[in-house]
Amino acid sequence: MTLDFTRHSKFRKKSIIVVLEVKILVLDEQITKYKALDEWFRTPQGIRVAQAFLSELAAVKDFFGGKSLIQLGSCGNNPWLSVLQYRQKWVFSPCQAMDKITLLTSLTSLPIERNSIDCVVAPMTLEAFGFNRNPLDEIDRILKPMGYAVFIGVNPVSFWGAALRFNSIHCFGKSTSNLSSSLSLKHAMISRGYTQCLLRSFYYIPPVSNRKLIHQLEFFNEVGKMIWPFPAGFYCFIVQKYQSVNPSLLFDKFDDELLYFARN
Repeated sequence: MTLDFTRHSKFRKKSIIVVLEVKILVLDEQITKYKALDEWFRTPQGIRVAQAFLSELAAVKDFFGGKSLIQLGSCGNNPWLSVLQYRQKWVFSPCQAMDKITLLTSLTSLPIERNSIDCVVAPMTLEAFGFNRNPLDEIDRILKPMGYAVFIGVNPVSFWGAALRFNSIHCFGKSTSNLSSSLSLKHAMISRGYTQCLLRSFYYIPPVSNRKLIHQLEFFNEVGKMIWPFPAGFYCFIVQKYQSVNPSLLFDKFDDELLYFARN
């Protein structure tokens, strides 16, 4: 029997071309969505949401601290990064935003070593990707044990979720967004061995774009949790990566301590 290596080689080349084309399409989609998201966070609507997210993180800032932080995508001026006490902070994005971006890269293939980052911030990440091609596995890969992952997401059963679903607001331009609940994200992270630190809903102002009207409706955030019958527009979800300890290591350490005391 003879093998047709020429046919096999052609098939392999076609397969490589298809894979490359898919990767280019995925990257183009990331560029389009994250460019629109950065621009939206500079609108009155986006600025107010960013301020609300800043307030949520400022209330728990003592949780955070360490050497390195990475944020996936640029969101306007990224005001919340100012309250997170890390010595090195980078913003990774598939597109060049108005502000300086540390590194241009695909968010599903980060050029970072495994277990090397103390904190990853992912604003509206699942809305940009959905659960099919999201960077959750990349977040898990680069995050150190005991490191934190911080998510901000849109509540799909809120007015904001409905507005995104019907493209009434343009966080991602004309591209469609993929809405997933905080419970779905919680299940995805806990199944990876993470522990929940915080899950909180915030921002009860409806998705209006007029600066003056946003200011007039500010009282919704004050009374929303008490009497407002509709869900908040966003959620803040923080998890910590845990690493199981090998019991044999603990016993080895205990044996070494006993040997030390016996000799002394």
